[in-house]
Amino acid sequence: MHSSMPPGRGRLDAPDDPWSSASAGPGAVASSTAALGSMSLATNGTETASLPANADSTKKEHQQRTAGRDSSASQTFVPGINMDELQWKLDKEDVSIKESAERGGIVFKHTNYEISTRSFSSMVVRRYRDFDWISNYLVTRYPYRMHANIPPKGFPDNRIKGLTRFASAILRIPFLRRDALVIQFFTNTDEFGHVLKVGNLDMEAEDIDVEDELGSTPWPEVQQTYAAFDDFYAQVARDEERYRTQITSLEKIARYKQAIGDELNVYSDTMRLINAPRESVSGSRKFHVQAASKRTLDSNLNELSMSFSDASLLEKAHGEVQKTISAEYLRRVYDVVISMKLMMDRMRRMEKRKDIQRVCERNDANRKAMAQLNGESPVPDSDRSSTDRLERLLREDAAELQLLNHEQRCIEARFYLELARYKCYESFLQTHYHGYIEEQIKHHTMTLNAWKQALSTADDLPTDPLGFIS
Repeated sequence: MHSSMPPGRGRLDAPDDPWSSASAGPGAVASSTAALGSMSLATNGTETASLPANADSTKKEHQQRTAGRDSSASQTFVPGINMDELQWKLDKEDVSIKESAERGGIVFKHTNYEISTRSFSSMVVRRYRDFDWISNYLVTRYPYRMHANIPPKGFPDNRIKGLTRFASAILRIPFLRRDALVIQFFTNTDEFGHVLKVGNLDMEAEDIDVEDELGSTPWPEVQQTYAAFDDFYAQVARDEERYRTQITSLEKIARYKQAIGDELNVYSDTMRLINAPRESVSGSRKFHVQAASKRTLDSNLNELSMSFSDASLLEKAHGEVQKTISAEYLRRVYDVVISMKLMMDRMRRMEKRKDIQRVCERNDANRKAMAQLNGESPVPDSDRSSTDRLERLLREDAAELQLLNHEQRCIEARFYLELARYKCYESFLQTHYHGYIEEQIKHHTMTLNAWKQALSTADDLPTDPLGFIS
């Protein structure tokens, strides 16, 4: 792993890192700045632990961090993330999946899926186990990043739709599109199990060069953001609840629209003359022969029945749009929220601050023991072995602390960058709500026109009571 460098000395554009190699213009930078507005917080939260040489260095380090925080509180820093617009366009799908007619397996059959990818111009056959494997790989390889989450094998949603969301989400993310194993998954026509056996795969967690990734972002800004980790986690949890409620509401509306359409269709059936009972031939001939008003009424009711039937179709179509487009778009936003929450859960589990504190305490104890031995002059031969052992332990502690501090810096830096990405995804809400409202206007305009036509027909219904008996 790269050794940790002093903050502020990294390159702004690191060609080896896909998130730092963006060619974003001023507009992209401005949008990123706006997305990070709430990240410039002046908090006094816990900071990353380190190994102080003495109390004076600790005090000096604290003063430097405080000074950095004060100078950065009045401005917002733009992290060097890739602003490739494709990743924010959750309505775009690069993948189409369909169930293969040929089932796999010899004894125990399983379902195969044909995956067609436009960007790679490829078509491969995979099974659910392959999707699950690539999902686990993403977690192992990129533990501190948001990435697509596979729906569970027994999920109630349409499986092909869920796998399509998963695969499309992978290919929308720039650094995943360039991952060697991801490319193999979407392009290699061999069975994926064979690809895994013969391939020389890198299964280690990605190495992070903190300074290269952060560029000119001051380290106090990163620490300040990470100090509010719990607050951001609570915000993500609120986002999860909000989008889940919105999806549920849209699904209910879709069902209501379907029910309204069904009832309107039933109502229209009862208005048609062909469904009306015939009048009895017994009794007065005068009442058996249909009057002119009755014939006009029957004709207009048939037209009204068609208008009600049109309204029924419009309601059903609107319900289908609510379910397959509006709710589907929100599911993709919801997937992003879940990805962020799962990433933050992983960061909590892998955080190194407690380990750093533990090693620091052990190191302090060893230093005190060493000072006591060095206080004896000369050191007896019987204590030489103790001195050597303590020196070895101090070297081991120093090496372990360097590694732990680097890993903690990686977590904090990656959280800062991924939080920026998470906020950028909110730009998709304009696409969602614009489409939703536009669809509402379109539906209500068509419905209004249908009912206006029905009103014109209703106005032509005969109103003279005597016209029905003369």
